[in-house]
Amino acid sequence: MRLSKAIQQAVVIDATKGAAFAWAYLSSFEVPSATILRVLSGARKRRETDPLPERRVTTE
Repeated sequence: MRLSKAIQQAVVIDATKGAAFAWAYLSSFEVPSATILRVLSGARKRRETDPLPERRVTTE
């Protein structure tokens, strides 16, 4: 499996089953711990080349 597909799946696993399961999943593909931490940290911006997400203003 390509790394990008594994990371996409790990994000889904994190959202549905939790970070521990997602970490174990990525570890099974021998993804480095630093990469796993970056993926699962919830950082809004993954790479320097990624655009910042739009800010949403709510009135709640």
